[in-house]
Amino acid sequence: MNESQKIALRLVLLVLIGSLLSFVPIANSVTEKTLKLQSAFNAEDYQEQAKILVSLAEESPWWNALWESAGDAAYLAGDYDLAKTAFEHADQKGILSNQGRLKLGDVFLKVGEQDSAETIWQDLENNPAAVEKLANLYEDQGNYSAAVEEWKTYLSLNENEVSDDQLYHFGLITAAHAPDQALIYLDRAVNTYPEAGLITEAIRGSLSEEPAYQFLTTGQALASISEWRLAGHAFEQAANLRPDYLETWAYWGEALQHLEDPSRDPLGVLENALALDNRSPLVNMFLGLYWQREGSHDTALDYFGKAEQAWPDYPDVYVEQGRSLAALGELETAVEKFQQAIELNPLDGTSYSQLANFCITYSYQVRELGLPAARLAVQFDGQNPEILDVMGQVLLDLGDEMNALKFFQRALETDPSYAPAYFHIGIIYSARENNELTVYYLQQVLLYSENLSLIDRAERLLSSYLP
Repeated sequence: MNESQKIALRLVLLVLIGSLLSFVPIANSVTEKTLKLQSAFNAEDYQEQAKILVSLAEESPWWNALWESAGDAAYLAGDYDLAKTAFEHADQKGILSNQGRLKLGDVFLKVGEQDSAETIWQDLENNPAAVEKLANLYEDQGNYSAAVEEWKTYLSLNENEVSDDQLYHFGLITAAHAPDQALIYLDRAVNTYPEAGLITEAIRGSLSEEPAYQFLTTGQALASISEWRLAGHAFEQAANLRPDYLETWAYWGEALQHLEDPSRDPLGVLENALALDNRSPLVNMFLGLYWQREGSHDTALDYFGKAEQAWPDYPDVYVEQGRSLAALGELETAVEKFQQAIELNPLDGTSYSQLANFCITYSYQVRELGLPAARLAVQFDGQNPEILDVMGQVLLDLGDEMNALKFFQRALETDPSYAPAYFHIGIIYSARENNELTVYYLQQVLLYSENLSLIDRAERLLSSYLP
């Protein structure tokens, strides 16, 4: 949109300059403002352009199109209040283009007027861009029923021009709301998005089951690819269908903890599950994770202990116990828990990597314990970017910068979007005072990471390199 707005502004400027060169008599003030507009355009000063265009529009009432141009410039400048005023002037005069009305809807969203955005896009009936914006608006509001209907309309209007990105996105939304209807879209996107196959497999495997189980299974598949909001919606659907279905409440409570603005209190949802069966290892495990994230590690250990009684052969219980014990400073006991997890699954590289990561985090026997664990992790699963990254961190901690860099690079070869490896490479180049590469790798963290803590660390380090 921004590029088209810039082109439109350029055309307005050319027309204005053309007026100065013609025999059409125009006021000296218009001449002066037009020249100032050209300077602002050359300097890409969109705020100044917007102010000049508004002034020209007020002085030249015969040229109504200037109001829309002023709105374009204000939008590019990030002055959404001025953009709203300019676009609304054009709209009231009945000369705002459909493209302008689309942008006015965007401006309404920027200033917090969602209802106005919805109304103006609804008025653009059968405009594919408006339908897509409505679908995204409803999705952001959590109104998945309306979002699905708008996406269906969009696909019917663009049957031959729908991208795999759109098919995949629509398929995921539909999976969370009506699993059986999602297959047609996800199947078409699976070549571009292999993750779609995980969702379709889960849906097909549950088609003969009751609806609540379908939603639970689909939600678990969505959670496995970190689509937590959609997973939460699927779990909520299952809980509404079967309020006595313990697993749906447990998984819903877990999903809510991964959202910045959960629609329900995660603890309240988990306690609903606990009320159904206070001995459930699944519920106790999720409650332990909840309190662990809240920093209440003693409480977390109480729940992990109950989970361990029912799941003595489940490695993850011991790993989470180890993490909470470590946070409480009980490092030796924490090591015992990590080792118990390894003993239960001695061929699993992840278990060794978790022990190595603990050693790095707490500077605990990194050479004696962390390094051998990291090496075994790579031996058992050398294509896992997280394991390769942990190996690199261990080597970096031990001062072997050159080999650490090799493992971070291997992690990126395995997964080019693995943000922690970019961050650690950025740290190395920062130490080498290679500013250009430091900035590049830290910017990749911002591009790929969804971890707020990692993003914050990258931004703070970047701030010392960028003006």
